Amino acid sequence: MIAYRYHPGVHEPVVETVPVPTPGAGEVLVKILAAGVCGSDHSLFEGKWPYKQVFTAGHEGAGVINSLGPLVDDAYPELRPGTYVAVLGTNACMQATCTSCSSGRDNICREPWIGIGADGMWAPYLVVPATSVVVVPGDPASISPAVAAVSTDAVLTPYHAIRSSVRPGQTVLILGCGGLGHNAIQIAKNCTGASCVVACDVRESSLEAALELGVDLTATPDQLPVLIQEHNLSIDVVVDIVGTNVSLQTAVSAVAKGGTIVLVGLGANTVALPSVPSAQKELTVKSTLWGRKSELKEVLQAVKEGLIRPHVETRPLHECGAVLEEMAAGKLQTRVALIP
Repeated sequence: MIAYRYHPGVHEPVVETVPVPTPGAGEVLVKILAAGVCGSDHSLFEGKWPYKQVFTAGHEGAGVINSLGPLVDDAYPELRPGTYVAVLGTNACMQATCTSCSSGRDNICREPWIGIGADGMWAPYLVVPATSVVVVPGDPASISPAVAAVSTDAVLTPYHAIRSSVRPGQTVLILGCGGLGHNAIQIAKNCTGASCVVACDVRESSLEAALELGVDLTATPDQLPVLIQEHNLSIDVVVDIVGTNVSLQTAVSAVAKGGTIVLVGLGANTVALPSVPSAQKELTVKSTLWGRKSELKEVLQAVKEGLIRPHVETRPLHECGAVLEEMAAGKLQTRVALIP
């Protein structure tokens, strides 16, 4: 089969012919129907994560089970050839001996990530542990493979961040209204009981799209202080989808005393927290990573119910390099899923 792979020091996917893998004990072979493209993929090929091994890229994906390895039949009766599944890229081991998995924090398991360290989904087939797939509640006609694929990260990541931080009745500010931000708005509006959701972005077009998603108020960063004053807002939680020094400064300025800032975006490798105003407000600043298997099940159910509607376009798998170039140039207007 043709796979698009990461090679150390090479800044674009390398096309290679590799064997279709065979599932071992406790594993399943998944026929990939769609695989997402993420900013993390761009970072990978830019060399920000200098892995020494070669592997197939792609950490977001969905497909159908092609075959089962030994021991899967009895342990996972819900998994059968033809079962429609989403693949959890964190590749969590779910072992009792794993400190992270045994404490319910399987999103920070020690195992290498699918598509970022281990073979991923920019190929027609993938072998993964049975623990790394979640049954999609519906069929490809009700939840498309493209939507299911991007739900494993572009929806799961803000879901994990927001659901763990926002309580009913709170006011939430979403900084950054691109692809992840659009999903974050819907999660905050429809899945948390937040009383008010505010969207902030430098682009007026993104703010218009946020209003269409049902956000209560919008502002550019320059307009935000006036908006807070005019509406007498007390912002309890800021979800920073951007992840730069500028966005963090905006978050610290906007959040109320005793509030929480959740860092989701990775726009910069290092950000500087304004220590004095943060201390004066006694803020909680939280990092967050991807999401948990239990949360992916909740995400897919919310997508099925229409509470979250990811916007995604599809492209052929062989265009993965072109999509990364468009991403780097800021030309992408929505999330992209690749079709093998």
